[in-house]
Amino acid sequence: MAALRPAAQPSPVWNARLTEWGVMAGLVLVLGIVLAYQVRELRGQAELAQIKGTLGAFRTALVVAHLKSSAAGTRPQGGAVVQAQRNPFAILQRSPPNYAGLAGPEALAALPGGSWVFDAVCSCIGYRPTESVWLQSPVGAMSMWFRVGSTEGPLQITAHQPYVWMGQPVD
Repeated sequence: MAALRPAAQPSPVWNARLTEWGVMAGLVLVLGIVLAYQVRELRGQAELAQIKGTLGAFRTALVVAHLKSSAAGTRPQGGAVVQAQRNPFAILQRSPPNYAGLAGPEALAALPGGSWVFDAVCSCIGYRPTESVWLQSPVGAMSMWFRVGSTEGPLQITAHQPYVWMGQPVD
């Protein structure tokens, strides 16, 4: 009876099921890498939108303050409503949640990424990106600085350098 039983054959090391699992693992790995890249790029685009949104809020607040004072007649002829040395974060209805207060370039470098500051010495608004890999500037700066300047009309916010974020100018 033992002679009728087929001889046990060793199972192959590489079979169809193992091939299927290998292909699935490779596919999941490739999709994971693509997803990680897309998430990183999306975070960079979101940070750019946040930067431009905050700068837009500053510009709008400065124009509204200028128009209010012009309409009320409280502004001296040809003078700026908000002095350039005064903190422009004070004229916003709500400061950004990542506003770190008054600080210079050295203090901004020590703050966590995504922080906004105001430097009263140079009358500048500073921003430190969370991922500075997306930031390009002529001198390789790791933070962005915007000057609050006085003109005949409302105060203007201009970039110290021509900053580029993910191929788009930040001004």
